[in-house]
Amino acid sequence: MKSDSIKTNISIRHLRAAIAVAELRSFTRAAEFLHVVPSALTETIRQLEADSGVSLFDRAVRPVSLTPAGTELIARARRIVADFDTAMLEMRRLGGLASGAVRVGAAPSMVRYPLLPAIASFRARHPAVEVTVFDDIAGRLGAMVRDRTIDFALAERWHETDELTYQPLLNDPFVLVCHSDHPLARERAVALSAIPEDDMIMLATSTGIGKLLAGDGILPSRFHGSTLRAHGTISMLIMISQGMGLALMPRLAASVLQSPQIVQVKLKDLALERELCIVTSTRTSLTPAAATLLAYLKDSLEAGEAPRITPSGRSGAGRRAKNAPER
Repeated sequence: MKSDSIKTNISIRHLRAAIAVAELRSFTRAAEFLHVVPSALTETIRQLEADSGVSLFDRAVRPVSLTPAGTELIARARRIVADFDTAMLEMRRLGGLASGAVRVGAAPSMVRYPLLPAIASFRARHPAVEVTVFDDIAGRLGAMVRDRTIDFALAERWHETDELTYQPLLNDPFVLVCHSDHPLARERAVALSAIPEDDMIMLATSTGIGKLLAGDGILPSRFHGSTLRAHGTISMLIMISQGMGLALMPRLAASVLQSPQIVQVKLKDLALERELCIVTSTRTSLTPAAATLLAYLKDSLEAGEAPRITPSGRSGAGRRAKNAPER
């Protein structure tokens, strides 16, 4: 490709030297100001004049004065140096998180935890950084990361692609979620056979949770005939709080809506977990601000700052979703 740029060895250092001589009108004082020896400054100006092909200073007079060509160059040099200094200051501000922005996406069930504790810690240290949260389903969040609408996302592994990286973050076990007045709410743990299919609310397969539950052999076929469905966990939880039915969902999702009418019950014979991941682009690096927020997120998880759930219990760990009896 043809370039119109001029090859030169001149740098910002040369321009700063010329500006100092022009403003102080003395090579000696300019050398002192720049903390260099006079001979080094003289050589720097000589290089600039040789490269530009013109004499910049009239050395025959005292104090030193600019030639017409020197006057023109110094005016441009001041603008160049000012723009360079502004750019460097902005880069240092971004690197030091004195400003900037982070756009993070999360499945709705991951906003309250683990995202919000991380954001709170991040903002306590970096209040000038703008943080925007996008909540959506896993498939759309992946597309937003790919299209650079957001810096990274917290979501289920939706589909494998060479454009996205899925880094496992935590495993979220499934529980039965029902109204506090439902007979099963009094149980410490229930078997799938004890759950009436007529009461079951199913989640749309366009969501990560719904897609996981729809997998072969995960649930008894009788549950898939449910005539009551929801497109999102929020609407599902509201339906449960109104006594319209019960559902199987991960603990974090069940904890999104805090209500005394919503109860979680362990499952005896379904050790099913969803894997939650950090979703990043394989083609771009995180900004300093986004990378720092992600570090706070990992620290929050290591500290075990999980929200309380009803009934009391700990968030499950493990690697794979599987159908197995509880031990």
